[in-house]
Amino acid sequence: MELFKRSNQMTNEPTRREIIDESRAAYLLGLPKEQLREICEMSGLGHLEEGATNIRLVFTYEELYRLCRLIVGPTS
Repeated sequence: MELFKRSNQMTNEPTRREIIDESRAAYLLGLPKEQLREICEMSGLGHLEEGATNIRLVFTYEELYRLCRLIVGPTS
C-alpha cells in the first residue's frame, strides 16, 4: 500500500467526505477490521494516509465499491 499525505485545506473550504476510514468501511461491509485488512492486503485496495498525528487506512468510494463486489462475488 502507498502512503499519501493529505494536503492542508484552507479553513474556509467545506469539508469533503470523499474518504472513508477503516472503521467505517469495516462497519459498512459487515467485517471485523482484521479481516478487512487481510482483504485489502490481498487485493491492493485502500491506501495509507498520513494525518496530523497518525497513519490510517482509508478508502475512496470507488475502492469501497470494488471491495463490496469482491466480497459479494459475481452475481447473475
